[in-house]
Amino acid sequence: MSTQLHRRRRTPRGGDVGSNWLGRLPYLIVLSGVAGGLVLCALHYFRKGSGLLAAAVLLGALARLVLPPSQVGMLETRKRWLDVTIMAGFAVAIAVTALVVPR
Repeated sequence: MSTQLHRRRRTPRGGDVGSNWLGRLPYLIVLSGVAGGLVLCALHYFRKGSGLLAAAVLLGALARLVLPPSQVGMLETRKRWLDVTIMAGFAVAIAVTALVVPR
């Protein structure tokens, strides 16, 4: 007897994978801001890089708060209030660290 296992392909909640490009846009914007901040930090511009990093994470929190679940994409991992609280807390912590560290 031979049995075949069929695996289901997981798709986002919006339906088809190709039609959900708008849901990836906020995530890509936040990701590019974080990457830019890390590059600035690596080039010895710690305050500017940390500021950009904090702004990108805060933008992600704002996008998670404002956008509907179908357009948030990978920024949605938990409940909305928890995602926003954690990202805003990280953004404030990064900004405070950038301001407190001496030149």
